[in-house]
Amino acid sequence: MKRAGGRVLGVFLGLAGAVAPAAADTLRDPALQALADAHRLGELEQAALARVAAHPDDGSAWLAYAESTLAQTGTDAPARRAAALTRLEACVHQTPKLAACHYGVGALAGVQILSQGMLKAALGIGRVRDEFTQALALDAGYAPARSGLVQWYLMVPGLAGGSVSKAREIAQAEVQRAPAYGKVLTAMILAFDNKPADAERQLAGLQSGGDLELADELREQWLTVGFAYLQDKQVANARSVFERLVQDRPDQPDGHYGLGRALTEQQQWDAAIAELQRAAALPGHEAYPIDYRLGVACQGKGDNTQARAAFVRYLSAPGANRPNIDDAKRRLADLG
Repeated sequence: MKRAGGRVLGVFLGLAGAVAPAAADTLRDPALQALADAHRLGELEQAALARVAAHPDDGSAWLAYAESTLAQTGTDAPARRAAALTRLEACVHQTPKLAACHYGVGALAGVQILSQGMLKAALGIGRVRDEFTQALALDAGYAPARSGLVQWYLMVPGLAGGSVSKAREIAQAEVQRAPAYGKVLTAMILAFDNKPADAERQLAGLQSGGDLELADELREQWLTVGFAYLQDKQVANARSVFERLVQDRPDQPDGHYGLGRALTEQQQWDAAIAELQRAAALPGHEAYPIDYRLGVACQGKGDNTQARAAFVRYLSAPGANRPNIDDAKRRLADLG
């Protein structure tokens, strides 16, 4: 299932969304995954709730429920996540040996904690690690928790328990247990360490082989590599990654959005605008600041009317981030 840019820690740290588990056939449910791929998050949430009402120990449904609420971006998203956290806490109490519910509590608690400010986050962020760790204690191959735990160690400050070396230890152990997933985790760490070329080498040649979880995680890490290349000003490499992602899944907005950004950096304005417009027409586009990027590309082309319209749309939409808001306002002022 898609996460807004990195598995759960990527979501709640506001960044740019795993492995062959012991029970891989039950980790991802094809029917629920189809709803996730179509970004029909409301339907996914309701389908998952119906499943867990009938079968409280349905781990794939609990996972789908947690991630459907994590991925939502509307104004009611915080309330939906709060309700989901309450349900998942009840699941932990009623079925304490279900890894999916521990993962869900950790993921949703992380979002809730950090939304309350960094002071409360520093006091409560250890709960996220503990829930992910408990999920892995119950199922050593539980991919979402393992990926989340690696990200926790990477992104949490050392004083709060973060540790890149511990993240590496987890990835190295996973290489022995499940090589493909170990490479995915290693790529995650390398991209975090600003080594996108090394991360790309880890991912090169990996195939999901019908494993829905691995397919999901592979795409997420390729996206991470593409954006890492952009951040490192290696635009040609970023473009190559995003072109591959677009070819693989033209029905998903993420690759088109990334390609639009790369083309903007290369000042190929018309091609950039076309890719961003393709992204905007696809389900799930709400997760990306497309109108902001369209404004930048249109302004670069000299189409001030379309640039102004795009920036105004962006500023009126929910979920805009502060740096983009400030830049959009500055650009609007320049446009007059």
